[in-house]
Amino acid sequence: MDDYRIEIAAALSSPEKLPRDKVLLWIQSVDDLETLAQLYRITGEGYYLIEPELGKKAECSTVQRYLLECIRQDVSDNERIQSRWEAATTFHFWLRTLLEMGDCSDVIDGAAHAITDLFLTSGQDIRDAVEQGFLEHALETAALRPYFEHWSKDNRLRETWERALEWGKAHPDFTWDLFVKHKHRGHPI
Repeated sequence: MDDYRIEIAAALSSPEKLPRDKVLLWIQSVDDLETLAQLYRITGEGYYLIEPELGKKAECSTVQRYLLECIRQDVSDNERIQSRWEAATTFHFWLRTLLEMGDCSDVIDGAAHAITDLFLTSGQDIRDAVEQGFLEHALETAALRPYFEHWSKDNRLRETWERALEWGKAHPDFTWDLFVKHKHRGHPI
């Protein structure tokens, strides 16, 4: 595993092309958040260096795994890893971006169930971040609501769903619109 960490760190700072099979091996082998953060950057910033193309399934599984681990672990002393609340926000922007791309309902559905599982198996700190940092903003977008409607039918989730839906309906696409405005001005969020 140490060799992979060295290879991944080198790939992150190199303009060289990356063989898809090697990146897939890294994705399957990574078991720590620091290295997963580097793979997240490679599959994002360095996506076009991967040949042949990595593909939606591998890329999205890496993004989802990284963001959920960030929410779970809440690393605050490493600027290369998103904090719990940053990752919750990024999870929303990621799903919204997938929605814009189209033909990603399977990925969005899988991500919706994964974050639901995280919510159900976690303590209050994580639940608060999922509800307020992610779900409220995801439900601002009417087209994302069907992916989370199962919350309305589950006694463990219904109250959270109702609060988040109330926020979402009162602020249609507010957070996404802010993101897009800042993105076009060159400001990262």
